[in-house]
Amino acid sequence: MRYPVKQQAKNAVRKVVEGERFKYIYPCAECEEWFQDKEVQVDHIVGAGSLNEYSDLPRFVERLFCEPDNLQILCKPCHLIKTKKEKEQRDADKRKSSK
Repeated sequence: MRYPVKQQAKNAVRKVVEGERFKYIYPCAECEEWFQDKEVQVDHIVGAGSLNEYSDLPRFVERLFCEPDNLQILCKPCHLIKTKKEKEQRDADKRKSSK
């Protein structure tokens, strides 16, 4: 079964395509290009965070299972770039807090 909130986010922005083998295309929230379903990923606008210790679990779960307004559709290249930037920021924050 698919996660219904993820499908709601995708359904809200999809566009029907006539005469192609695929039915829908989706706009990337970052680059604003249109892509087939297999070329997009659903991303949390506010990240779910990380699980460094047990006390992080409730907040992580709360953010992971969010409403559609905290989700956006990104093409795979834009999602990779965003994820990399977020990881670099978390790593920088860890280095600052450990000093």
